[in-house]
Amino acid sequence: MGLSLEFYAGDAETIGADFTAHRFGGLRDGTRARAYADFSLHLSPTDLDILSEVLAERAGVAPLLLNDSLVRTVGGTVDSSGAEVVDPAWVRLVAALDEAAAPELTAEWIKRVGAEYGQQFDVTPDAVRAVGELIRLCRTAVSEGLEVVHTWYL
Repeated sequence: MGLSLEFYAGDAETIGADFTAHRFGGLRDGTRARAYADFSLHLSPTDLDILSEVLAERAGVAPLLLNDSLVRTVGGTVDSSGAEVVDPAWVRLVAALDEAAAPELTAEWIKRVGAEYGQQFDVTPDAVRAVGELIRLCRTAVSEGLEVVHTWYL
């Protein structure tokens, strides 16, 4: 089992409490969180910073790394999980992108992740889906005034 990385849009305190209690159903089906994006793609947190760089370049703005944009802890457990609110500036950056660009954004991201590790990785449908979901989630958060929570667990 690897590291699972996810994003949720909604009320941060509700998301954090449900996540900590391992009540994922309502978070993922839209009843407790408004939107969900699954990045459980055998990634490291650094890989999401590389994605942040790619997205910022596409948006024509200075890079704003995800790991530098985690502003408040709302859940998790010591050493095995975490739930943190994402800075609205990062959310707005992602929301400014076109969901239709997900395939090419994903291709560039995966190419750079491969370069980071000195390997070549294939772009998978799951990776393209995850990037598209993230853009949609951030657009929903901006348009509805919701917080975005990034979670991880082992």
